[in-house]
Amino acid sequence: MADNVAQQPQAFPLPYEEIERLVKSLYEPGQAKKISETEATLVLLQRSPQGWQIADALLKSDNEQVRFFGALTLTVKLNADSAELDEENSAQLLSTLIHHLVSRPTSSIATRKVSSTLAQYFTKPISVWTQCIRSLAVSFAVQQPVLDDALEGHPSTWDLFPQLSDEQLLTMLDFAMSLADESKKPSKIGDRKPHERMIANVESLEALLHVSFGRGIKQLSLSIDDPTYAQSVQQGDKICAAALKCFTGWVFYAQSEFKDLPEKLQHLRSVNELALTCLEYNVEDAIEIVAEVLENAFFDAKHQEMLWSAISGPWGLEILKKLDAETVSLARIIVAYGQILLDSKTFYRQPENAHYQQVLSFLHDLLKYPGPPVGFEDEVAPVVLDFWSYYVSIISEENFLYAAGEQLPAWMDNAKANVLQAISELVQKIIYPPADITASWNSDFRKSFKVFRVDVRDIILDAYDPLREVLTDQFIELASRGLEASSWLELEAGLFGLISIAEALTETSDARLVRLFEQPLFVTISGNTGVPAITRRTAVELVAALNHFFLRNPRFLPQVLPFLLTALAQPAIAHGAAKSFASLCSECRKSLTGELASFFQMYEQFLTYQTAEEFTKSMVLKGIAAIVQAQDTEEQQLEGVRHLFQYITRDAMQAINITKEGGDAEQGQVLALTTLKCLSSIGKALQASDEEVIDLESDEEEPSTFWLQGPGKEIQNQIINLVNYMTQVFSGNEEIIETACNVLRTGFKETVAGPFVLPPSAAVDFITKTTVQTPRLPFVLETACCWMASHKHNQPKDFQNQAQRLLQHDLSIMQALQHPRNDPEIAVGCIELIQDLINADPRIMTQESPDNLSGMFGFTVESIKSPEVLPKRAAAKFWKNVFELAGNSHSPHQATIQEIVAHFGPAVAFALVSNVCGEVDFTSLEHIVSPLRAMLRADKNSRAYLTNSLAEQPLLQRFQQDEGVQDMVRKLIESMFRNAKNGTAFKDTVKAFWQSCKQLQMQLQPQTMNPAHRFAHGFSQPNAY
Repeated sequence: MADNVAQQPQAFPLPYEEIERLVKSLYEPGQAKKISETEATLVLLQRSPQGWQIADALLKSDNEQVRFFGALTLTVKLNADSAELDEENSAQLLSTLIHHLVSRPTSSIATRKVSSTLAQYFTKPISVWTQCIRSLAVSFAVQQPVLDDALEGHPSTWDLFPQLSDEQLLTMLDFAMSLADESKKPSKIGDRKPHERMIANVESLEALLHVSFGRGIKQLSLSIDDPTYAQSVQQGDKICAAALKCFTGWVFYAQSEFKDLPEKLQHLRSVNELALTCLEYNVEDAIEIVAEVLENAFFDAKHQEMLWSAISGPWGLEILKKLDAETVSLARIIVAYGQILLDSKTFYRQPENAHYQQVLSFLHDLLKYPGPPVGFEDEVAPVVLDFWSYYVSIISEENFLYAAGEQLPAWMDNAKANVLQAISELVQKIIYPPADITASWNSDFRKSFKVFRVDVRDIILDAYDPLREVLTDQFIELASRGLEASSWLELEAGLFGLISIAEALTETSDARLVRLFEQPLFVTISGNTGVPAITRRTAVELVAALNHFFLRNPRFLPQVLPFLLTALAQPAIAHGAAKSFASLCSECRKSLTGELASFFQMYEQFLTYQTAEEFTKSMVLKGIAAIVQAQDTEEQQLEGVRHLFQYITRDAMQAINITKEGGDAEQGQVLALTTLKCLSSIGKALQASDEEVIDLESDEEEPSTFWLQGPGKEIQNQIINLVNYMTQVFSGNEEIIETACNVLRTGFKETVAGPFVLPPSAAVDFITKTTVQTPRLPFVLETACCWMASHKHNQPKDFQNQAQRLLQHDLSIMQALQHPRNDPEIAVGCIELIQDLINADPRIMTQESPDNLSGMFGFTVESIKSPEVLPKRAAAKFWKNVFELAGNSHSPHQATIQEIVAHFGPAVAFALVSNVCGEVDFTSLEHIVSPLRAMLRADKNSRAYLTNSLAEQPLLQRFQQDEGVQDMVRKLIESMFRNAKNGTAFKDTVKAFWQSCKQLQMQLQPQTMNPAHRFAHGFSQPNAY
């Protein structure tokens, strides 16, 4: 900053008049095209060495916008270039800022910008300002800048503030509030000096707030007969509002920074009473601000009592009657006050305390506002919800401390009564209004109401522990009353309450629930067209929530399941009904075997609904298939499956016909996908239950051949044909390929014979028809791995032959892929399948030609070398497994594995060591460490592999003459072998070497680095031309 702040305009990069014209043009209409150019020029001027003087000149203008830009320029310079100022220049800058603030103490954007810039200056390391509030007060009094070193001899701050005009006082309040805001910013957290300077200003702030509140309240108290009444009240409100905001800003700041200085906090607390007085004068935002301060627990007991007196007096009661924005803010104060009392525990442990009962009464009453529902206009209930959520959770925790049968304290009955009353009040709030009201709601209203209901549901569940049967009875009675009176929305609220506590209900609650379900609940809802959609939806959700009740009480299923099938006709609840139907049928299958024929009839009816699509069909068929699975004999099961397959083949034929006739191709794919999804769902439902699974090692019972070779074989043939035909006709649809795999997988999980336990060749036939172009090929390869896992412990007679086919197919995929980087996901699938084949029987490999094996294992080595993360990790895991098998003397296949290691060990070692020498990112390093350690532990030739691999590394060859590097390599070899049995030590050794190699790479030219890692280190890619 130059010595002369007010240099002559000719010293500026542009004439001053031109600079002022540019600033004014920013605010002129119709200058959009030139604005960006003008802004660029002005930014250059702001950042120029003369920016300080330009700002000073602009601040002297009579134009408000020009002065604002001048203040903005000082802010820019202060943030960007203040570090270059010495102490003298810093004091000069401070004097300039104070001068401009003192000379124009008006409520304008320019003045506020100067004020905030002064506050920023105060927090900067270059600041020479400590007593900022007193300094500014004295400067206003004498109308010139007075810095810290000249404050002595001036009147006290308490004497100065009363002398200031209203405008000067408002400017002081604005500055003080900016101080708190600036000091709270994260960038100031590490530097404690600004906070120390803030502490030095607390007493001056106390004086400022006292004088400001005093003056504002005096003006607000003026008699209505006074001729200046309107003007005085307006000005008083303005001063008190500014003082409140300043007070709040300092409270939030001080609670964080002054917590170890209670005597300093006391200076702020001395203002509490004045702040609270603003409530009864209806100062702008006073209720909202007091609520924030109360929520932050700043008011002491005396002022809390004063606040409650105002709330429970005429002022508070009048606001509570109005039900407007002020009511919501006052509700926040009441809730915060209640939560403070709640934290004391005496609040609910002293039911005889009249004050506590009065507070609880207010909190109950806040939930009783009639009229508009929550989310529409009732904004009070969501605020009060916070208190009751806290109250219920505390009482629930207190109740949990007492064991069943243990004597509860006397106060608990009253606390539970308040919980029950609150739940009753909240339930009234969650009742949906009539359709003519909800029809007018926008998305925000609907969302608010739904969120409120979810929150109430959580409170209801919390309340169940202390209330139990009382709460259950309340919801059953509410639902029963609604059902009897055809009050459908009240019925919905009762059902909603039962859903809320469903997870806590046990068999002991069944007798109570029976009272509800013995009534024609589901028949009435199904048969009455006047029942609202929301009530139907909640009834469907209730069935799902009380699944276990219906399992224990199957006599209700004949009314529940038809209800769900009827509910399927309504799009809004079809999915929920279908899921509940499938779940109930699965759980209660043995109780429903006699009803199978009627379920087929109901399914025929369901097919006439518009909602009969992929998901709903698959769920309903899954439910019926579960009942088929529970039939006593395989012959009965076959009859049921045949019936199910009639529906499946109907969709399949439609799909094929549409496609053949050149119809809607998309519709054909939808039907094909529906066919396979339904087939998969039926397969899952037909899986044998746990109690039906036989001991596979027992000789007592021969496995059934009914489905493989007997009458059931026709079903298996149909499954195979459907899978093959759908995937051939729609071979390019990835969803169809994936779902076909899922159909095959349903039989993999079975350990007993069944319709979907297909011959081993069926899945292999499907898998080996795929190519690199097949959609979702990684999922197909994963299916091959699942096939291997399913036969791992019980290999069929032709297992070797089928496994050989999978190996050959895997080889063909790898050959077509050529390199892992061409499709990393497919590469991973190929590697994982090889691993499963070797784990099952390594001898499978010996049937292949040396060239094929060389290509296969070479593919895994390339994967380790590749920068692609997923193939690298899969291949590393594969070789870890191979090395461990080679070292396992108990394995019958050890010799075969050792042969593989002998042939490919050196290449694998080189690939692993290349990664350790810096060619792998840190996140994949541990995946490389594991196979390396396994190799050292399993192979007697591993030292030679390791030594030779290190000697051949291009990076290390560059440092052959560097004794330090060569010593590092020798230490690595010794340390790796020494720590081979200690996983953590081995990993630390390799990690340290990897870090050293990274440092060596950084020493060399970036061009020597692996291109895959050049970007990660911030180097640009070399030019390829």
